[in-house]
Amino acid sequence: MPLTVYLIGALLAFVGGALSFYFYGVYKGIINEKQWWIPSILHVSSETCTRVIDTHYGKHFGLSNVLVGIPFMFGYGIILWETGRGNISTTIPFSMGIISVVVGIYLIYGLMKLHMHCKICYTVHSINLIIFLLQFSV
Repeated sequence: MPLTVYLIGALLAFVGGALSFYFYGVYKGIINEKQWWIPSILHVSSETCTRVIDTHYGKHFGLSNVLVGIPFMFGYGIILWETGRGNISTTIPFSMGIISVVVGIYLIYGLMKLHMHCKICYTVHSINLIIFLLQFSV
């Protein structure tokens, strides 16, 4: 059973990483907003949703949050996979889950405070919450 839970978590983390990559690509103008591999409900506009990157909630320590989030999500996926295989202690993905949920709450608070609504942001933060909650089912 644990392998299945961690595998699902890993797949979700990879989806979150792909969504983050798409979000940043649209922001930088290197990816078209309408991608076949992104559900149309999550398509972002380079002129609306991605504006959050340019706010004080969108950058910390000189880096865009999404630039930190992309490698975090892919790394999280690898760690979850290896945890399911018994190669990594469950403490590591659990700790990463706590961090991702706390940061997610802060960033959603920022979206609300700025009166910006970004479906892809909400989706990625929801994915992190689901991954974290899945770990309790092990």
